[in-house]
Amino acid sequence: MQTILVLTDFSPVALQAAHYAIHLAGRLNSKRILLLNAYQSLEPVANVPITPELPIIQANPDELLKESMSQLNILSKRLEADAGDITIDTLSEDDILEEAVKKVVAQEEVSLVVAGISDKSNLEKFLVGSHSIRIMENCAYPLVIVPEDAKLVAPQRVMLAVDFEILRKGKALPGMVTLLNSLQAEELFVANVAGDEELSAETKEDISHLHQLLDKYQPSFHYIENSNITEGINKFAADNNIALIIVIHEKKGLLATLFSKSVSKQLAWNSDVPLLILPA
Repeated sequence: MQTILVLTDFSPVALQAAHYAIHLAGRLNSKRILLLNAYQSLEPVANVPITPELPIIQANPDELLKESMSQLNILSKRLEADAGDITIDTLSEDDILEEAVKKVVAQEEVSLVVAGISDKSNLEKFLVGSHSIRIMENCAYPLVIVPEDAKLVAPQRVMLAVDFEILRKGKALPGMVTLLNSLQAEELFVANVAGDEELSAETKEDISHLHQLLDKYQPSFHYIENSNITEGINKFAADNNIALIIVIHEKKGLLATLFSKSVSKQLAWNSDVPLLILPA
């Protein structure tokens, strides 16, 4: 694994994510961390009249860039003490965060993106949303979401929360196995998060296949018996001292997103454990 991209807005939550990325880089043998700060100089809103009572102010892009680079330099120096031989580079982009991430991932050969997320009330989730969640909804690359209270420990005990139907439909399996091999987890827990208690013949075949792929880790397989899948995963993680949860995220269309609950989205909002999200 080459470059790990770390998103920062210079908040304490983003700093926590950057420190976690350094820990993760050591496990994945990554030699480079790229800190990205995306900012936006304000633009006039189309079709909105500019009046003396409601002026639209154009920010100075040069000043924003200067401030961004200054803050990135401070953050980089703060992280260097723990980085060892890992190179820390910085990048400022005057763009919407989601678009900046897409561009940088392609240009810099990024293998993994790391972002922080803060604990928010339901009202804040609805009104404000989260850059991390919006990135997750559109990502086509592995993404680690680090909660603000996450412990900075090596992921020795890893939980793979699997919906075999999603895994079977997508192409995430090779990348998932590659990441697990790189993480070198001491214990691997595979939890079936499907809604039906009765295992289908296809699911039994999937479990057998995973046994073969992950045999060297001697994974233990579990079924989470909880109607609230997110609550069940979080309880399992707490009971088993899990340091990292891995999930496969299926990107859905707008209507499906509005009328269904995404387990990976709920986990990102509610878990105290770092979440590694792989695109389906």
